[in-house]
Amino acid sequence: MYYLAHLALPAIVALIMALSGTQIELNLSWFARTTEKLAELYMIFAAPHWIWAAISGYFEASKGATVGGFIGLHLLLFSVWFLVAQSNESHAANGWFIYFLGAPIVIAIGAVAGRFIASWKTRQSA
Repeated sequence: MYYLAHLALPAIVALIMALSGTQIELNLSWFARTTEKLAELYMIFAAPHWIWAAISGYFEASKGATVGGFIGLHLLLFSVWFLVAQSNESHAANGWFIYFLGAPIVIAIGAVAGRFIASWKTRQSA
């Protein structure tokens, strides 16, 4: 169940990105364009999240490692989105390559940190 909450954050970022670049109009063509753009953005932003969900589920990773990987991805997604949104340069969109190239590294760091924190909490409670 906690997978769904972590897979919702890319949808929120995609919604913000889809609505930020357009003038809001209340007609069917604007809704169709925005929905199409939203679907594309979600697939781009959520791809690392879905891959991590599949890998952690297949290898039955602990909840601490799984959540740690997702939190690492959330932090990377937010930081890249913030850096791209703050830039006025046209080549700032290349920052999304950092998201895809950095995702495996951040997942690994987050998973190790999550597993360490979960084992530390277990040792503290015992």
